[in-house]
Amino acid sequence: MAEQRRPSKLTVIGRGMLGRCPHCGGRGIFASVNELRDACPTCGFSFVREEGYWVGAMTVIMAVILLVFGAWFVGGMLLTWPDVPWTLLMIGGLVLNGLVPFTLYGWAKAIWVGLDLAFTPARAEEFGAGPPSA
Repeated sequence: MAEQRRPSKLTVIGRGMLGRCPHCGGRGIFASVNELRDACPTCGFSFVREEGYWVGAMTVIMAVILLVFGAWFVGGMLLTWPDVPWTLLMIGGLVLNGLVPFTLYGWAKAIWVGLDLAFTPARAEEFGAGPPSA
């Protein structure tokens, strides 16, 4: 097998952020709007690299929630200052904090795979086997 040149870390992470396979850049990695397939339909790279793998994706989604809430709250304060509708900002923030994980968790998984793959190269056994058994 010929040695393939690895793409840059930014390319791999960017592919994940764009909802593509971080390894090959292939499309169709989502089984539904919010669910990542077990493996890439193009290259066969398994997205579940080890047991407990999605803890990293949970970290990504928590960071996204924090950023969305911060943007909502600070943006709302800046746009309405000095008469800030605190109750509206808090209720809106709670709604956002409840909706973001459900709407963006699949995307967070793709980003996590990209982040992990950027720093831990793919191994031959991660292709075509699907997720590891529990």
